[in-house]
Amino acid sequence: MKESAAFVIVDLETTSPSVENGGRIIQIGMTFVKNKKIVEHFDSFVNPAQPIDKKIQQLTHISPKDVQDAPFFEEIAPSLQALLKGQVFVAHNVNFDLPYLNAEFERVGLEPMNLKALDTVQLAQIMFPTAPGYRLSDLTAYLDLPLVQAHRANADAEATAHLMLAIWQKAQALPEKTKRSLMSLDWGLLRESQEFLKMAMKSKGIFEEVAEGALKKFNHEVPKHKREKPKEGEKKTPYPRSTDGKRAMIGPDLDIDEQRNEVMNTTNDLLARSQKEVTVLTTPPRLKKTGAYLFPLFFQKRNKATWLITDDLVLIVHQKKMLQNICERLPKHMINYASLYQPEGYLDDTKFRASLKRAKEDGASFWQAQILVWLSETPTASFAELPRGLRSHSELKAVAADENSKVFKTAFAIASKADVVLTTYENFFAWGKKLENAQNRADKPGVILEKPMGIKEAFQDAVGLTLPLGFYQDQVAKIADQAAQLPAKSRGRFQVALHNWSVACRKIDQNLTEKDALKAGKAILDRLLSIMELVEKAGLNTRIADYELVQKRSKLAFLAAHQEVIKKSFWKIDDEKGQQEIVFEVDEEKIYRRYFIKQVSQLLTVASYYPEGVESFLQSVPRGVFLPEESKTLQNETKLKTILSTDKNEDKQLLSLFEANRDHILVITEDESSLRHWYYKLSAKYGEEYVTYGQDVSAPLKKAAWQSSGEDKSILVVDQDYFDALFEQNVPVPEVAFIPRANRWADEDDLLQLTMALQKDAHSLLLSPLSQGQLKSLSGHLAVKNPNRKVMKKSAFEK
Repeated sequence: MKESAAFVIVDLETTSPSVENGGRIIQIGMTFVKNKKIVEHFDSFVNPAQPIDKKIQQLTHISPKDVQDAPFFEEIAPSLQALLKGQVFVAHNVNFDLPYLNAEFERVGLEPMNLKALDTVQLAQIMFPTAPGYRLSDLTAYLDLPLVQAHRANADAEATAHLMLAIWQKAQALPEKTKRSLMSLDWGLLRESQEFLKMAMKSKGIFEEVAEGALKKFNHEVPKHKREKPKEGEKKTPYPRSTDGKRAMIGPDLDIDEQRNEVMNTTNDLLARSQKEVTVLTTPPRLKKTGAYLFPLFFQKRNKATWLITDDLVLIVHQKKMLQNICERLPKHMINYASLYQPEGYLDDTKFRASLKRAKEDGASFWQAQILVWLSETPTASFAELPRGLRSHSELKAVAADENSKVFKTAFAIASKADVVLTTYENFFAWGKKLENAQNRADKPGVILEKPMGIKEAFQDAVGLTLPLGFYQDQVAKIADQAAQLPAKSRGRFQVALHNWSVACRKIDQNLTEKDALKAGKAILDRLLSIMELVEKAGLNTRIADYELVQKRSKLAFLAAHQEVIKKSFWKIDDEKGQQEIVFEVDEEKIYRRYFIKQVSQLLTVASYYPEGVESFLQSVPRGVFLPEESKTLQNETKLKTILSTDKNEDKQLLSLFEANRDHILVITEDESSLRHWYYKLSAKYGEEYVTYGQDVSAPLKKAAWQSSGEDKSILVVDQDYFDALFEQNVPVPEVAFIPRANRWADEDDLLQLTMALQKDAHSLLLSPLSQGQLKSLSGHLAVKNPNRKVMKKSAFEK
């Protein structure tokens, strides 16, 4: 493929995904690219000679009226073939558009076109590995590319053309080392996509329009600007306590109001004091918390570091961006900040390069191409920067770092010099003490926790331990099968190691005491590590990761030395899965009081709400730790508008809701059968105006939630799993929530969590038949419009 090739970017809107099942084209859009610039457009509605499904109308906003006077496909097919001839066919999901178009050509008696073709989905996945998603709308937003009207063929074709040029720009700008690696392997890309990629990396010259998003670097680890030294005789600006003073210093666009100002001042006061103190701060739901507690960090004395600890990797990335933003506004107050994860949270470059060498013989994997591009951008090589799908790829374990890897040692060295360290609970327990010693500050670090709702679970994950015996036994059996094929000398070493493993396993039964369980666990891990040494030397395959074994042995050593924190240990058998586990469950409160609080100088927790028991848990401090007497709950002025229903008037209330024309509606049901009931009921009744999504009916929960949020108007029907996903902050929150029969099944903590999430939008609304007990537990957060539960008019449901 030559740089001078002519490209046609095509998008189709159709009545159905398949021509064979009666699908027809209703709109075709084409954008032509030549010499790295858009030169021409073509688009046309097409009369499908059949009805257009309501959901297709909702998705595309193409109505029967739009196509009634349009040409039939057979009328424009010869012209289309003339336009396509000699062009490279480009589409966002090319294996849909090109086969569909060729099937339509055949249907009207024309020969299918044999065109070179490339797919912008796969190319975008390689060139933009940290993108939040690969739908066209996701990528145009991420790269700041124009998309005027999504799901219209002409707009989508033009947007895809801009995307192709952005991919081309990015490929051309890659470092030479990355280009050589990408060109040396066959990535198994669709059609001629790899041929285009090679051409783009070799191309020269400039682009008429520069897609800044295609070339930007995502470096949030090292501030871009150097600290400005005060001029002679000039004093550093003191911390501004007033709202106006902060606005004058950092600008008005960070939205500093009185409530955010109070959080800032509380944070500043806590970190400035020397006494051991725990402050549990409850903020209004709509308050932007992160910037509020980060701003004061720029004015602290450097006698101690501040650690930001969370179990949410997305929050760490957000904190870094916010710190970078404030650094740019306060060059005289610049601070050093760094993230630090567990060793296996980084990519070991040596292991990865070795995997690329093996790929030349065994075949390359798509994720390796993505990682190659990512490595050309990342300053840290931490997996936290990757989107969830790529971060959880099973093969990344094989190239993960360990504590002896250069990448982790570098990250640790940078963190040891940082004023602010962003890290996880797990890393706090594993490396916190070593980091504190390396930082060599006069005082212990201060700690800030945002959203500490899952702190108990985080402690259990960080300190508790599960040994999956069934998994280990299955993997060892597979290793034994492979070892049986080795030469006699190597086979003999394996036989000894496997025998020792069997002996260790036979000592485990349900009657193990806690002390015996610790000994048995150590023996299991030691024997496995011995086997893994032989596996590595022999080059055998296994799903066991040696760094996980090292990590578990380290946890086991801690538990053996601090047996008082073990709540219970037991041998667990799951008959359905055929799995056996040794579980060590820890006492979270003892961990908190003895090994968390004692390792810090001050602790500030910041959250909109605390589930039952969490606030009292955080305040269960040991002797000598101060809890402020004054209230640290900021009053929330915006309560969630709530309309109560009953079984009898539910349908009437819903009718008023939909008449109010609200955009995004969430329906939470108690189980699968009621989910399906409401999904089919609402899609049948309101499907003309709303695109309806159902958990595990149209898509898995998280995918359905994000898809519905991207529509102009949608209904999302889910079950109680939504509350868990909301707790993990993995789903968007629509503006209206309807919970049928909530008075009979909904948990008050779950309702509180949903209420707090909805309160972030002043226009949100809750419709549900809440019980008196539920209303009482939520009384400080709800503004009930009909305490008598009478049917409300449409106006009550409007924004």
